Amino acid sequence: ARARPDPGGGAAAAYSAGVGMALLTKIIRLEKSRPYNEESQVTFWTEKLAETRRLVRIFQRLRQADVEAYLTMAQALSVRQQGANLQRAVEEATRCPWQIMGQVLVALDLIGEAGAQCRNHLLSDLLVATELLGGALQAAYHIAAANLPLINTTLRQREWVNRLSQASHQGLEATLRVRSQLLAKAHAAINA
Repeated sequence: ARARPDPGGGAAAAYSAGVGMALLTKIIRLEKSRPYNEESQVTFWTEKLAETRRLVRIFQRLRQADVEAYLTMAQALSVRQQGANLQRAVEEATRCPWQIMGQVLVALDLIGEAGAQCRNHLLSDLLVATELLGGALQAAYHIAAANLPLINTTLRQREWVNRLSQASHQGLEATLRVRSQLLAKAHAAINA
């Protein structure tokens, strides 16, 4: 909240994804610790916990990388750099939020897998995690897209537009799919 350029929207998107991952981690730990789990269930939850921990580390790394990339780009713009140095800085400031988007897609799949196996009373927390992650993906899209006018070649600009648009659409579809799966399971439990 300080009046400075960092952390910015990309780091906030990664942080938001981290909050969603915290909820997912909690659910996986709860399910893994159930005393009556069969061996296959323990194995399933152990694998999901390892995947979740890996994603948490990635989001933490990307949050910091986004801060550094944005500061590098802001510095290049403030000294009115031109040419390759500025373009490298802009591309890196675009790449970080795009990478956040890609990892959110992986996390949404993980939520879907957890939701198919978890107890019904935990579905509401998974729905919250889904919304946080879906929002993080779209937030990262907006941050990355804001850098596009700074890319100086039409070809590179189009390549980034295509990458970002594709990831945004995939994110919207994945969020809707996971949300629908979780809601269907929750409604089935209510009507059972």
